Formats: sequence, C-alpha cells, structure tokens
Amino acid sequence: MGLRTSHAAATLNPVVIVGGGLSGLAAGVGLSSRGIPVLLLEQRPALGGRASSFIDEVTGDVIDNGQHVLIAGYVRTMRFLETIGTQDRLAVQKVPTLLFHHPRRGFCTFRQVSLPPPLNLFGGIILTDLFSTADKFRLLRAGAALRSFREEGSGAAAGMTVAQWLDAVGQSSETERSWWEPLAIAIMNEHIDVASALVFIRSLRTAFLAHPRGAALALPTVGLSELYVDAARSFIERHAGEVRCRTDVVATLAGEEGMLGVRTKEGEEIGCSALILAVPSLKAPALLPAHLREAGFLSEIESIPMSPIVSIHLWFRTDFMRQDHLGVIGKRIQWVFNRRRICREEAKAGGGHVSVVISAGHEEAGMTNEQLSDLAWEDLRDIYGRVVSSPTHTVVLRERRATISCQPAVEKIRPGPRTPVHNLFLAGDWTATGYPSTIEGAITSGDRCVDLVAAFLGRTP
Repeated sequence: MGLRTSHAAATLNPVVIVGGGLSGLAAGVGLSSRGIPVLLLEQRPALGGRASSFIDEVTGDVIDNGQHVLIAGYVRTMRFLETIGTQDRLAVQKVPTLLFHHPRRGFCTFRQVSLPPPLNLFGGIILTDLFSTADKFRLLRAGAALRSFREEGSGAAAGMTVAQWLDAVGQSSETERSWWEPLAIAIMNEHIDVASALVFIRSLRTAFLAHPRGAALALPTVGLSELYVDAARSFIERHAGEVRCRTDVVATLAGEEGMLGVRTKEGEEIGCSALILAVPSLKAPALLPAHLREAGFLSEIESIPMSPIVSIHLWFRTDFMRQDHLGVIGKRIQWVFNRRRICREEAKAGGGHVSVVISAGHEEAGMTNEQLSDLAWEDLRDIYGRVVSSPTHTVVLRERRATISCQPAVEKIRPGPRTPVHNLFLAGDWTATGYPSTIEGAITSGDRCVDLVAAFLGRTP
C-alpha cells in the first residue's frame, strides 16, 4: 500500500502501537478515551504479555502467567481499571496488612493503624509482633528517613543499593532479612544488595506515605486476562480502534517528516500519524529507524541485566492454608497465595490450590520442574506441618527475563518516552518511569505516551 507522506494527510492515519502488553494496552485505552483512533499490533496470538492467564487443562482452574500483586496506592493502575470497568474484580484490603511466617516467631502480622501518614506506618511498626523492641526503634528511624526524603536531595541515594541505604539508616541484619528483603523482592524483583535504593524509596513512599491505605493489597479475584486484557481490548474497539494479534512488525518506516508507518512480516505497510513502540527492551532497538540505530540511540539497552520470576502452582487434597497470602522469611520460597480464597475457586474435587512465587530466582530458574515442585512442597510442609500432603498436580512457570534488574547503574540508562523523532515514542516497564518493572510502571509509561501523542496531534484536553 502507498504511505501518505504529508503531515496533514498523516493525521488521517491512526496512532500505531506496536506491542499488546500492559503498556501498549494502557496507551491504547488512554488514546481511545480522548477520541484518538489507534491500531494496536501484537506479534503473539494473545494480548497481555506477562499479565495474562490461561486455563489449566487438568484442574480447570485459571492460572496467571506469574502472580502480580497490586496495592491500592497504584493510582494509575486503579484509574486504568476504572476506565475499562474491571476495578470491582479486585479484593482490596480495608486495612493494609501483611502476614509473614518467621522461622523462630512463627506466624506474624504487620498491620497499619487507621491514622494519617506517617502515623499509620509508625503505628504498624510499634504494634507488630514480627520484631524485637530494639529493631522496632531501628525501623522507626528508617521510617523517619523515608518521610524526610526529598527528590531534589537524592544524589547520594541514586548511587546506592538498598542494602547500602539500609546500613546508612542503621538497620540490623534481622530487619533486613525479615522486612526489607521481602519488600524489595516483592516490589523490585531483586535482592537488596543489588536493587536501586532510589527506586525502592520512591516505591515505599507511594505505598506507605502517600495515602493511609496506599499499602493495602489489591488481589485480583479473576485471571489477569479477565482483569486487564479482555476489557481493555473491548474498550479500544468500542472507541473506533482496532486490535490485531499475530501481526509481527519487523520494520518501521521513516521519512523526512518523521515516522510514516510500519512493515509487517507479511510485507504489509501500515501508515501512522504517530508510532508507539511498546515492546520488550531487547526488541525496541531493532525497530528503530536506521538513522537512530546508526547514531547509537538505545545502544545501552542491550546491556541491561534481567531478573527472573518463578511461579509454582500446587494442588493438594486438603485446603490447609487459611490466609489469602503469606510472606515467607528464611526459606527458599518467598510468597504464597491461596488461589482458592483469592479467586473464590470452587474446588471440583475438594482440596487446595496455592501459588508460590520466587522472585529474582536466578538459581531457581535453572532447576527442573520436579526440583522446583519438591522445593516448594518441602518449604510449605515446614511451615504448615504434616497436613501438607504431597501435591496432586503442579504447574511451573518461568519468566527468565521477567523484569529488568533495577540496579543503580541501570536507572541511569533507562530511556524516557521521547525519541529524537518527534512522532515516535517508547513505552514499557523498562523505560524511565521512576518505578521498578511493575504493573504501575508499565501503565505509567503508556499514560506518558498518551500525553505526548495527544500534544503532537494537537489533541490536549
């Protein structure tokens, strides 16, 4: 097909979004809500990327492609779900509460109190049974440092790992093991001796200090595809947009006035008014126009290390887990989620279904399915006792490149949404959102592209 080259004619074309993960879907929904036509192209048969789900053929239960935990403080994510009409499919805690199992103290609770920040956090620290009195005072000191943190004076933190920052605010090895490491693993998908202190601090402030209930867990009661993907696609299509799966974009087409369109593997050329690349970090450089590749734009992206996530679903004869979630301290597994309770599953033959998560599982990602299933079962048995019989069925999911490894050096090379081409933009949780590679980061990146595209097209509110 012939591509229009004039700017006036180009505006008749849709905004093309390459990539149907959460950042691409967020961009598509945001542009559609402003009345801007979009064409979203996804290489795979289904949308959603890492935030998708499928039906287990043996049990009929819904399995997510990794357990994604939200908090009420994820403002952009909540707004996205409200827009597409699925916010009611989250179970949001009324009081922010985290449950842990400690190797010596047993089951412990951290529950924030119903007071304005930072008293909600400080009250939770004082009342928890997870720490000694001395460690509570250490945590209060760290909480005060979080409260007084200012971005304009964050130069020192920018070069620190989380472990280095914790040393600077006087944390003990016990608080690091029993509080900071579980939080860093859950938020950053990386260990405290590697993860960026600056990004971790921002995330903690969003969770604990921005709103009294910001840290409340918001657990999906349905599969991730039902929560995010299906409704987002319907929203785009209801607003005159188009979504195509199994469409592999292999090249972008540039002219003197900017991006003209894309070319698919089948040779189809599709015109665009603006182009958003919402693809994984390793794929983005190859889709840049030739002059940007030759200039070395995004050349450092290939050096960004990645961090894996391993999810292990286990089915048991008995539903032994009374909690909906549990943070595990001092063992190989890190978080356990009771899928029967969270998703309100009806056990077809009785029994329980739990999802075990090992984030930043650099060693575990190389284990066999049998080894991982045995590892999870042994740790669960240590926690809950002999009531945990051998699993009747297991499913192991590995995301070897689940997220970027959010290290201090990595933060310096994460690109923003703009590129040197005025109608070409970047989205993805790997871009510079200020967050780690979370759902909130992915949706933030999509939202920022929406604002930039709307401004380029003269369609600002």
